[in-house]
Amino acid sequence: MASAENDPPLHSPLATRHSPLSVLTAFWVLAVQSFQRHWRVRQMAWVSVGLLGAVVASVAVVTARGGWDLPGRPVTRGATHRQHADQLDLVRALPLGPGGLGAALAAVGPYQGLMRPEAGTAADPAFAFPKFLHDWSFASYSRWAVSGAFVGFLLPLFTLSYATAAFGAEREARSLVWVMTRPVPRAAIYLAKFVGTLPWCVAFGLGGFAAVCVAGGELGLRALEVYWPAAAAGTVVLSAVFHLFGAVFRRPVVVGLVYVFFFEALVAALPGSLKLLSLTFYVRSLMYNAAAAAGYPAEMLDVSQAEESGVAWAVLAAAAAGVTGLGMYLFARAEYRDDV
Repeated sequence: MASAENDPPLHSPLATRHSPLSVLTAFWVLAVQSFQRHWRVRQMAWVSVGLLGAVVASVAVVTARGGWDLPGRPVTRGATHRQHADQLDLVRALPLGPGGLGAALAAVGPYQGLMRPEAGTAADPAFAFPKFLHDWSFASYSRWAVSGAFVGFLLPLFTLSYATAAFGAEREARSLVWVMTRPVPRAAIYLAKFVGTLPWCVAFGLGGFAAVCVAGGELGLRALEVYWPAAAAGTVVLSAVFHLFGAVFRRPVVVGLVYVFFFEALVAALPGSLKLLSLTFYVRSLMYNAAAAAGYPAEMLDVSQAEESGVAWAVLAAAAAGVTGLGMYLFARAEYRDDV
């Protein structure tokens, strides 16, 4: 009988060698367990759901009151009353035939004219163009409900609440040491946790987007059709970022909130090339290009110097892959201490 001193050390390659099949099986078991753990909705997720309900209710009220329409929004940033009067004079000077309609729409440009106090009635020539009114309403809804409320507020909160919980829940339960005893490399553990968490992030991200769009009525349903690819891309890349936060930081929710409401909100609004560091800038660029391709006045979305769709897709895909790879590298080399 061999003595214990002849046994290989626990840290030796011989002791940690496993068949590829067992490693693959353990990987998918860990991914499924990570998915199942998210059935138990935590406090941050309930907060996100509550905020979603408040935003959906607000959008529904504004929609019912016609607040997205041009008559319901008498003031728009970027134009003076004199500029609007000049635009209306251009419209009045043009014929109302098919050719005149196209010229009139080209004359008012991005549809950012301000309403005169006496305007807004059926007698105003600007309101003789149904397409003009519909396009203006769609752009207004896209700017405030989609780009502002969803991309800038709801989407980060949903992805933050679920992506950070992948490792945060393990730390709270002090079971991360047990997870690391699985016959899976640490980098694969990180990836398995992300694979199990991502479906929840996508479901709640796109589900929240659909809820906001349904509350917008006909405009919202059209926005859902036009913008859902950009919303899906934003959900995946933000999930990768917040999953990294959950694995690296002990207080990932705090770090994530700082990242969203300070870094993303500030950098995306800065002029010049600094906004290229913002991931939500590329999501808004995809929405800008999708609206322009659908024939809507994308200038009203307030996206300064939007990137082309190909560039935006490439940056978001590279960011998601790069952040995931970085997280696998850091998690594989980090020293875990069970002292939350």
